[in-house]
Amino acid sequence: MKKIMGLLLLTASMATQAELQMLDNSDLQKIEGQAGADISLKLDLNQDATGQYDQALCGGANAPYCRLALSLNNRYVTKQAGDSDTVWSAPNSNSGRKLWLVLKDIQGSINIQKLGLDGVDLLYAKKGSAQVQILKPAIQLSLTASKPLIIKNFGFSALSIEQDQYQTSSDGSIAESNPTSASQYGYLNNSTYTSTDSVYDAGKQKGFTGMMMNGNLAINGRMLMFSCDSTHPRC
Repeated sequence: MKKIMGLLLLTASMATQAELQMLDNSDLQKIEGQAGADISLKLDLNQDATGQYDQALCGGANAPYCRLALSLNNRYVTKQAGDSDTVWSAPNSNSGRKLWLVLKDIQGSINIQKLGLDGVDLLYAKKGSAQVQILKPAIQLSLTASKPLIIKNFGFSALSIEQDQYQTSSDGSIAESNPTSASQYGYLNNSTYTSTDSVYDAGKQKGFTGMMMNGNLAINGRMLMFSCDSTHPRC
């Protein structure tokens, strides 16, 4: 009998439901939540355990897959008199071969030691009425100069402008002659300098500039994210 009563009580407690209550702005202002969170993040990009460029991962034929490529809207080239089959030069904003801005051999380590994540109240004067105050909840991201961003070997070896070897039409459709060939795509072009081009740069990726950054970046400030409507002067 005791077992049956215990089972009935357990079943009754499991069936109990908590009714949700609606809260207005006044009720919400009275609620106090827990403290925010401090987040630490570290990005290691194309580096080995010693912090050097990972040649096993990104060397040789794998080099085209260790870069950052950007393509801007309406940036194409078409063929004009004197152009070779591989390099076209007439600018076009509607169709043609798409142009790419490629950062080759990109690598680096960025350590964000402390990123504060909090919920705060944002108080501001209503647009057009300085006497009316608006209170809105906001997400706050903060950085402190006592915990700087640590940057090690961050950069790229070559910056290059590449072009696809197929054409893109004005409606965005493409006509690839050999889709399985990496050389068809501008951002995968794996051209390197020969000893004839440059003895110093022989074997390196072709490009016209590079960048390498090491140091600490100290930032002291905060950023607020909130819903912006017509009451805010900047919305």
